Amino acid sequence: MRTRLHHVALAVQDEDLYCRSVDFYRQVLELPLVRQWARPPKRITMLDFGSSILEIILGAEGSGAGAFPHIALAVDRPEDVEAMLARCAEAGCTVIRPADDVEGVEEVLEDGEIRWGAPVRLRNGFCLGPAGEQIEFFWEE
Repeated sequence: MRTRLHHVALAVQDEDLYCRSVDFYRQVLELPLVRQWARPPKRITMLDFGSSILEIILGAEGSGAGAFPHIALAVDRPEDVEAMLARCAEAGCTVIRPADDVEGVEEVLEDGEIRWGAPVRLRNGFCLGPAGEQIEFFWEE
């Protein structure tokens, strides 16, 4: 049996914050709507992440920073990291880590021993979303 990620849930407790979060992900990050429904007192919006779904829930347990450590959204080109952070900043989000190149070496386990493999090159940056969640924009070579 194979499992795969279906969705990540973002819990918010305030109606205004719920609406701002839905608007942010739909309009600023341009995630398409999958469905919305209510299960009073809860309201739920599901948005298309591409290969999974972002579920924004009004009235679920947990909220704000710590609802999940961060979500990472892949971008196509390294310069797209800055472009997405700029869009988020224009929408009122706080950039908490500007775009930066990250270089490392892939860790490979061989015969119970850690060996070092190919170089890893990526670019990322972080901002805070409307509910205090961390959003990472991520490009890898």
